Amino acid sequence: MQEIADHRKRRDYSVAELITAGIAMSLFKQSSRNSFNLQRDNDQFNNNYFKIFKMRLPHMDTVNTFLDSLPDNELEGLKATLMAALIEQRVLHKFKLFGKYFMVPVDGSGIHSYTEDNDEQSRTHKTSKNQVTTFYDYVLEAKLVTSSGLALSLATEAVSNETDRNFDKQDCEQAAFTRLAVKLKKYFPRLPICILVDGLYATQTMMKICKDNNWAYIAVLKDDCLKNLQTDIVDTEDKYRFSKEWDKAESKGQKHIHHKYEWISGTPLSHSGHTVHWLSCTETIKHYDKHKNYKSTDTPTRFVYLTSEPVNADNVRDLVKAGRTRWKIENEGFNTQKNNEYYLEHKFCRNSFTAYKNYYQCLQIAHAINQLVEHSSNIADLLNEHAKMTVKHLWQDFLAYVKILEISESVLELENNFQIRLAG
Repeated sequence: MQEIADHRKRRDYSVAELITAGIAMSLFKQSSRNSFNLQRDNDQFNNNYFKIFKMRLPHMDTVNTFLDSLPDNELEGLKATLMAALIEQRVLHKFKLFGKYFMVPVDGSGIHSYTEDNDEQSRTHKTSKNQVTTFYDYVLEAKLVTSSGLALSLATEAVSNETDRNFDKQDCEQAAFTRLAVKLKKYFPRLPICILVDGLYATQTMMKICKDNNWAYIAVLKDDCLKNLQTDIVDTEDKYRFSKEWDKAESKGQKHIHHKYEWISGTPLSHSGHTVHWLSCTETIKHYDKHKNYKSTDTPTRFVYLTSEPVNADNVRDLVKAGRTRWKIENEGFNTQKNNEYYLEHKFCRNSFTAYKNYYQCLQIAHAINQLVEHSSNIADLLNEHAKMTVKHLWQDFLAYVKILEISESVLELENNFQIRLAG
């Protein structure tokens, strides 16, 4: 953090103190700058904050002024450096697909909406039938996800018209994906990635980007997408079509899940010169009572994908499971940050697009740190010991501890090297 350029004339606080405060606001799950300032006014919290971070806690108005002047690529670079260190330490290697690829879903989400725009922010907009125009802050995210539930931000791209005020066509997710891919390759040039995307990105552009960067991909294939390819799939001879079925019981035998996998092998399909492979999974769930008596059957759900990876009987289940992991960017990513006390939709700064993007990066860093804590074996063991204990309750206890009790210096001094392992 101290390597980040500081162009301020008055420097009462260091760059590290200001950035740490921005991150800590989300680390402590504060709903606003004012809320964190109220914590700062608590002497015990202030003293404990200094003991934990070895830094002073500035007023959040001071932090806001700094983030307003800080180029947003600085904090994104900091985030990428932290994630690269985590990957280099092999913390996440056990979650790779086929022991080779890190799974990286890409998806967008709306963050804020406004009834008016200004020249600086140049938000994307939509006009209703009643001629009411609404402006949006919209981001495209690439997150590294794991089967255990981690969703760690690797790169972010704003969907915004700010680069060209005289546009004929608004910015969109597909255009932002091209820019996001450039960032991913810049920050993680040698990282083996499998891109996971929904049907919106099942395009020649996505396939070319992945091929040029030596990335694998798994894309949802919707019925109304790629008509010529859909025809080729239907017309493929039966001798090239394969299937496999698999059953499992859950909820103490009261739910039985049947999966039927189908794929095309032996003759690659082609889309605009790109070799692709097709696979599908039909999931049927049957419900039974505790006496094993049949109750009902859910409507079967079908998942269809295109992938760059050749499909066979040994890997079809893993490919489908990876494709479905794409949802974690929504659930463990955006939904958690919006609805689980990270306040992603709160407007931490209303009058500066630069500051807004910097607060967003601070939140992503804080969420990554908190996830590593929450997914540690230490916390997992604690939750197992207390059946009704929740992570939310633990955070409430932690904040109360920092506000009311004095943290001993000896507790924070680590005499010996130790390792915290991820659960799952």
